[in-house]
Amino acid sequence: MKSDTLKIARWELLRYLGNKQYLISLIVTPVLMVLLMAIPSVLSYFDKPKEATFYIVDEISILPMLREEIPQSHIKLKQAGNSFELAQTVYDEKAVGYLVIDSTFWQNAELEFHYNKLNPDALAIIRSALNRILGNHRLQETGIAREDLTLLTQEAEIRQFALQNAESMDKNVITVTIIFMAVIYFMIFSSGTMLMQSALQERRDRMAEIVLSSIKPISLMQGKILGHFLLALIQVVFWLVISIPGIIFFLKFPLFSTLQVGNLGIMLFFGLAGYMLYSALYVSIGATMDDMQSAGNTQSLMMVLPMFSLLFIQSIVSNPDGMVSRFAGFFPLSSPLAIVIRSAFVKIPLWEQLLSATILIASIYFVSRVAAKIFRVGMLMYGKTANMKEIMRWIKYKN
Repeated sequence: MKSDTLKIARWELLRYLGNKQYLISLIVTPVLMVLLMAIPSVLSYFDKPKEATFYIVDEISILPMLREEIPQSHIKLKQAGNSFELAQTVYDEKAVGYLVIDSTFWQNAELEFHYNKLNPDALAIIRSALNRILGNHRLQETGIAREDLTLLTQEAEIRQFALQNAESMDKNVITVTIIFMAVIYFMIFSSGTMLMQSALQERRDRMAEIVLSSIKPISLMQGKILGHFLLALIQVVFWLVISIPGIIFFLKFPLFSTLQVGNLGIMLFFGLAGYMLYSALYVSIGATMDDMQSAGNTQSLMMVLPMFSLLFIQSIVSNPDGMVSRFAGFFPLSSPLAIVIRSAFVKIPLWEQLLSATILIASIYFVSRVAAKIFRVGMLMYGKTANMKEIMRWIKYKN
């Protein structure tokens, strides 16, 4: 049985490694990700702000202070004697507009802006400068020194010191944990899609009749899961080999020291166990479909099951020892994510880890046996997509 599983895994692995689309996606995907992250920076570099000219009708001699508060060279502030026929000057010089700052500004903090074209960024810079000038003016009027105001408005600050045996949170550990779970979920979705397509293709090409005549359904299913797991692992390892040097040398991230003090064992066990659980579900789904378009509500629901655990993220982060977090850690569909994320924030009691691991392993065994029955019957049924009633009847079949 183990030999058959390995043969199927090897066949699935070699079949996709020889597929040009897989090899192209292996290289193109990280390139696209880098481009998507780099393009905004490149665009912002070339998209330099254009010169923005504002005329100021200044009745309180605020313009010199305003120029001092605005160091941006692309914002030009010009003195205007009055607002009479100023609109034509704005049109002729293609200025943004003009501001009228009268003597009531110090009391009501209001001014008029007559615009020719909107420039929200430049206007926000001018507004901030005016707020600073207004604040300084009112401090002088009330006779309060800026130092005294800072002292009066200073907020309490709590300096935290962890005891020797305290359950302290490490930001680097949290970062690595989140990235690891993102990688696992990528493997689940990408590998799950390939598993369904593989089972669907073999069913459509009627290859299952030949294969199942010499190999047990459970061996065929396990071989597919193992093969596609290795394919997803190759993708992840390839991308990590490319990205880790950059993370270490350019971002100066202490990756290896973080892994030493982090929850690496918990991440590996629950991450890979979660992958196995969802893979068994996906391969059974592929065996029930006649084509991807004919998948019913049941199949669509199963595809979003991994997203179910994301509903607990907020509760886990805000209250990692709460009832909701503990429930998510025991429920098999959410326990891989819940336990891993919780372990980055608090020290989970050993009995909870063992109980969660036991429930997850039992769930993988149960789902695998059920999936094998669905896989065996579904691969030999042609012409239509199975509904929930038929699937439940397949599960009741005896081996």
